[in-house]
Amino acid sequence: MAKAFALFIFVVATLVSQNTGNVMRLQGCGGRVFVDEAVVIDAPLRVDCVWEFETQEDRILVVSIVNGNLNDAEEYFSIHDGTDSDSPILRVENQKIHEVSRKDLPQSVYTTLPEASIRFRKTPTSNLQLRIQKAVPCPFNLGLDSQCGRVVDELSCYCATFTNRVQTDQTMYCIDNNMKLISFENATEEQIIQSTWGTQVEYWTSLTDTRRDGTWLWESSMTVAVYTNWYPGKPNTVASNTDDCMVYGGAKFLTFWGDTSCGTMAHAICEANP
Repeated sequence: MAKAFALFIFVVATLVSQNTGNVMRLQGCGGRVFVDEAVVIDAPLRVDCVWEFETQEDRILVVSIVNGNLNDAEEYFSIHDGTDSDSPILRVENQKIHEVSRKDLPQSVYTTLPEASIRFRKTPTSNLQLRIQKAVPCPFNLGLDSQCGRVVDELSCYCATFTNRVQTDQTMYCIDNNMKLISFENATEEQIIQSTWGTQVEYWTSLTDTRRDGTWLWESSMTVAVYTNWYPGKPNTVASNTDDCMVYGGAKFLTFWGDTSCGTMAHAICEANP
């Protein structure tokens, strides 16, 4: 009955699976589900029901309540970091919050493993739905002179490095930390990043026209830039121009983008998305 996801059922009650957009809705008393897009389960009407979830090996899982407060609902179930019988319980109160993470994100718990189980021990008195999603691990920093957080949403992770490097070195720095040099997909993402770490100094991005002069490509995603925010008169279109990489910020460009030599020293933003 499941569509687009692998669903292995060890059902005690009847299982109902529905795909709605990018969300899978599940009902029943248990099962094992591979999580790619978001999964929403209705709390069962009986106790001792167990749901198990897994995702790809280099990702983790995040659990939250749909239209509710996870901390208030923990009396009805326990969330475990893994699927073994002795897997530790995850609680909201024990979750460490990044200093720069958004304060309006849903109250959630994160696993440290690509597996989790939810074990119901009490029947809720009202309709209760849990959302399970795939997320990327997010460290608190990448070493000295860096800072990380879930600044855009609860699934992705962004890290700022405050050490000046040339563009290629910043690219490798991000890759070495299982991330990519940032690509701005829209104005909202850019504004959030800029408000989090400021624009007083220049920051490298992955935008470059080194592959084909005049064609600006996000190297991290290998896509042509659709959204742009160039400083007036930029980028330089002179054929002999060697300013082939994009930075933002600093006294020269402020909140806008500017093309400059890829050998310029600047800070950088790394990102990881699920």
